[in-house]
Amino acid sequence: MSHELTTNTIWVLTCTSLVFLMQAGFCCLESGLSRSKNSINVATKNIVDFFIGVFIFWLFGFGLMFGQSYGGWFGTTQFAFEDTSNAHWPTVVFLFQLVFCSTAMTISSGAVAERMRFRAYLLLAVGIGAVAYPLFGHWAWARDAAGAPAGWLGKLGFLDFAGSSVVHSVGAWSALAAVLILGPRTGRFTDNKNEHRFSSSNLPMAALGFLILWFGWFGFNGGSTLALNGEVPSIILNTILAGISGGMCALAWELIVSKQISVEKIFNGSLAGLVAITASCNAVNYPSAILIGFIAGIVMLASLWILEERFKIDDVVGAIPVHGFAGAWGTLAVALFADTSLFQSGVSRTSQFGIQALGVGACFIWSFGSIWILMKLVNCCMPIRVSLSDEKIGLNVAEHGASTELHSLLETMISHEKGNNQSRADVDDFTEAGIVGYQYNRVLDAQEILLSDVKDREVRYRSIMDNVMDAIITINLEGKIEEFNRGAEYLFGYYNHEVIGQSIDLLIPPLHQKIQHEYSSGELNPQLVRAIGSRQEIVAQRNDRSTFPAELAVSSVILADREIFTGIIQDISERKDYERSLNEARKRAEAASEAKSEFLANMSHEIRTPMTAILGFTDILLNNLKKQEDIESANIVKRNGEYLIGVINDILDLSKIEARKVELEQVRVNTIELIRDIAALMQIKADLKGLELVVSFENPIPETIMTDPTRLRQILINLLGNAIKFTETGYVELRTRTINLEEKYAKLQFDVIDTGIGISETALAQIYHPFTQADNSTTRKYGGTGLGLAISKRLVEMLGGRIHVASSIGSGSTFTISVNTGSLEGVPLQQVDEISIKNTATECNQEISDSINKTISASRVLVVEDGLDNQRLISFLLKKEGMHVDLADNGQLGYEKTMAAVQSGEPYDFVLMDMQMPVMDGYTATSKLRKAGYTRPIIALTAHAMKNDMDKCLSAGCDAYATKPVDKKKLLETIARLSVPVESTGPTSEAEEPGSETDVRTRTVDRACDN
Repeated sequence: MSHELTTNTIWVLTCTSLVFLMQAGFCCLESGLSRSKNSINVATKNIVDFFIGVFIFWLFGFGLMFGQSYGGWFGTTQFAFEDTSNAHWPTVVFLFQLVFCSTAMTISSGAVAERMRFRAYLLLAVGIGAVAYPLFGHWAWARDAAGAPAGWLGKLGFLDFAGSSVVHSVGAWSALAAVLILGPRTGRFTDNKNEHRFSSSNLPMAALGFLILWFGWFGFNGGSTLALNGEVPSIILNTILAGISGGMCALAWELIVSKQISVEKIFNGSLAGLVAITASCNAVNYPSAILIGFIAGIVMLASLWILEERFKIDDVVGAIPVHGFAGAWGTLAVALFADTSLFQSGVSRTSQFGIQALGVGACFIWSFGSIWILMKLVNCCMPIRVSLSDEKIGLNVAEHGASTELHSLLETMISHEKGNNQSRADVDDFTEAGIVGYQYNRVLDAQEILLSDVKDREVRYRSIMDNVMDAIITINLEGKIEEFNRGAEYLFGYYNHEVIGQSIDLLIPPLHQKIQHEYSSGELNPQLVRAIGSRQEIVAQRNDRSTFPAELAVSSVILADREIFTGIIQDISERKDYERSLNEARKRAEAASEAKSEFLANMSHEIRTPMTAILGFTDILLNNLKKQEDIESANIVKRNGEYLIGVINDILDLSKIEARKVELEQVRVNTIELIRDIAALMQIKADLKGLELVVSFENPIPETIMTDPTRLRQILINLLGNAIKFTETGYVELRTRTINLEEKYAKLQFDVIDTGIGISETALAQIYHPFTQADNSTTRKYGGTGLGLAISKRLVEMLGGRIHVASSIGSGSTFTISVNTGSLEGVPLQQVDEISIKNTATECNQEISDSINKTISASRVLVVEDGLDNQRLISFLLKKEGMHVDLADNGQLGYEKTMAAVQSGEPYDFVLMDMQMPVMDGYTATSKLRKAGYTRPIIALTAHAMKNDMDKCLSAGCDAYATKPVDKKKLLETIARLSVPVESTGPTSEAEEPGSETDVRTRTVDRACDN
């Protein structure tokens, strides 16, 4: 024997020993991952399938696999293997292939564990070792006398170096066939198809088996060279890298998606990497090995999820994902990563991938199909699955009679369950089961003592049941009455003996009994099911067939052998009558509130429409009158008209607040601009009374805040207006500060301080009541509705703040409000002074006026308005600004004139559209224009000012919204803004509510001046 042959012989025999050691690894792994009551059975199967594998492979398996090929399909020689050579190298090869066959057979043991009969498993092992493994091995690995491939797959160029498919996938697909016929373990998947995982019996033992498999894999892959050559180190390193990579993939997945790390998945991820690299460990570089192993981990996790979640396939140890799917991936990976010099001459990676895929498919079809047929035939002759009772008790006892102290303890417990309370468990201080038996006996003794107490309690319970006035009824799962107390007798008119054993349907009206009949026999009445753990209103029936509303509360109690339900029933007829009267009163109140809202809306419309003409023509008269007496008279008309509009706005605001129809917007607002606008507006009123208006800042304030600017502006203008009205000499101050800046939620605080008449302590208690003033006497000096503070208080609270007042007679008042600012993260704080506020306001007003004059002159406008006075007024105002104005009396004429102008090539620049008109209203006309493709601005003119009129106008397609009476300046500002091109392609829904300082609203607004 040559030195090289001797070295190779020693190396292959060593690797054979390592592969044989994998039998021990599989035994430990599968026993540890199975439940303890089946561990002996699993270990025995691992041992016996080795016996079978050795004998069958010697007898004819080796010949079928490596004998002289018959057409590339199976071997025809070397049966009952015998080696006649002097060097005995064929025996070395035979031994190495023998342990490979045992490995393929053992893979199936863990997958079918815990429910397959031992005798049926022996036939499964025979089928794998005698048919599935040797024939597919012949197709892939068989060689002729010259060393060329002899099997049909090998001739095509199929490559599987150490058997990712030949060994591992054959075993896994065979196991899959058996698992599908067996079905899942009892209780593994519940009726609602949620998984119920069983605990492993001994994870440390499983870990030991996992490590033994790792060690054996060095021989599995390294020995496949059949020579101790230079490839062996890189093969072993590739094996290590792929196994580690697969384990790291599973570990990473568990760390990301699970709070509790699954040890089994980490084991299987690493084993999947080892299986996958087996096909190409001799032909890839190290990075490729890492990638192959990592993807194998992914394949294992994905296939495990598919098998369990989608198909409910119960693989006890995960053999099918690890050896089947990962083996298939490893076989395909040969074409992707292996050195192309190993491919047949001229074969590309794409062609090689097709060959590998063909081999993977053939492996599945052959292994799965042959074992499926075999197991089906066996199952026809004898059941391959153990009985339910054997599965429950465990195969250690059922199949092998392996009685243990724990089993004896369980038998004692079972006898007690059947009523034999005289026996006691065996006690042994030196075994865990004996110690548990000692404690169990103590429990039995204590139980006997408690039973006597239970009898006493039962007597007390019966006394309570009979004296409770409420009806208490106990029924079983079939709905049969078992308990019926005296309260139930009084309520339903039955005696106890008349209803015991009867169905609960006796107490339910026939109409409601139909509900029960829709459910299968043995199910509880659905009304009772809904009442478990809560209170449920039902309709009950007395003995005289009269019905009454009742409240039912049901509790469920699980006894030793069954479940019972106890219901407490109360007659709620009086309560239902009271609730019915309250509901009717509520409906009447809601109807009254709705009528009030409708009345206010109509009142607003009817008053605002003539007020538009009154105030508009008053402004025209003021520009033309010369006599001082006439001017004063016109000013009186205008002042009283504006006061009337203010009253209407206050009433509408309060009505909407009380009806909870006010919806706040939350937008990012420039704080300085907001205060500047308010100061500019109120400065005019202060100047008229000769008062100084002071704007001060105690500390830096945020540049922007999140709030509703319309409502905040309305609050401050209301408070400042009151302060100016009730102050004759001195000053009015608006002081701003930031509070709670260090806390999570900062607020902006405003103090409105005046040197006016003050408020008495008695009046302070009622100033926030609607229609109430500090001075309610008939000789009061100051006018007003008494709604301003009531509205302001409610709006401040809606903005997340509070309002507070400090005042004394003759010294003035201080109203303090605070509002939420929203998040101030990243918002700069600014220190601002009064001078910059007033200067900026003056400059901005001048720029706005200039912008209006330049923008809107020479515009063509169509005014759609049915009121002749309003037509004349609006036409006069617009013509005075240089615009060309056309008129239409209703929406139909407005639509026709607008479309005619478009068709003539001279479309109107703007359309002012009244919303309430005869023939066709403004909403319909606007919608028709938009559908017809008209895209120029349409401004709504309406006397309605509540019930989301703004949203209704904008939804119809208007670009802006103005309530009547129309403010000339603000209407012109709106027209100017709409005439400036903007970047936004869609309309905004920014709007102000009636009662604020402006009623003109636009969908797209450009500020004419920035801070």
